[in-house]
Amino acid sequence: MQFPFNRINKFLQSSGKSEGIFSVWGDIGVGKTTFSIQTAVNSALKGNKVIFIYTKHSFPFEKLDILIQHTNQKLLENIIFIHSIDFNDMFYLISHLEFFILNDLRPHKVDMIIIDSITDLYRLELSRDKKEKNFILNYKLNYILANLSYLHKRYAIDILIVNSSSRKSENNQIVEIQSGGKVMEYWIPFTVKITRLDSLNNRKIFFKDVEKNKIIEINSTLTTKGFEEIF
Repeated sequence: MQFPFNRINKFLQSSGKSEGIFSVWGDIGVGKTTFSIQTAVNSALKGNKVIFIYTKHSFPFEKLDILIQHTNQKLLENIIFIHSIDFNDMFYLISHLEFFILNDLRPHKVDMIIIDSITDLYRLELSRDKKEKNFILNYKLNYILANLSYLHKRYAIDILIVNSSSRKSENNQIVEIQSGGKVMEYWIPFTVKITRLDSLNNRKIFFKDVEKNKIIEINSTLTTKGFEEIF
């Protein structure tokens, strides 16, 4: 995994945790997709094979073009794009991803899987009036994350999940959490939260190692070339 921020990369390398399962989350429009594309490009530049699963109607290839215009175009050979159209399709895809990795990509090793995003499709299916359906959706979300965890452990594949923010009431206060709540908290040991600052293109990044309760704060500018760390 090669993130846009050197401070995160150095922390992971120094702690011996350069591989893992990560989520990047925040409000709409803070740059989560840009972050994930930039991470994919950085990893592909190092020769890593990346599977990029996206769920939006269309992939923002214009962002990808901008990020690779000053690099070797051949890096796109290292990124495989897969479009998932709904949550059931996502469930089926992740359930059979191991077969795809072993059969279709052999002898090439997959180094990284990016999903943008699981919970958007999950939330579209939720219904307050259909508890049984919601129970099945939660089971499927757990299964997807469990399978991704298995792929990480079995094949040393890094996982990056793009997620949105949600809000809940806690101790008479409204707090911001990742969409998916406890399910995401259980499976994701590293999180990257992106928040807006007063200036239009400035962002505050909060990287968290959940196990160690270690938080790294980074100031960044979001430009057409992606995130740039401010020192």
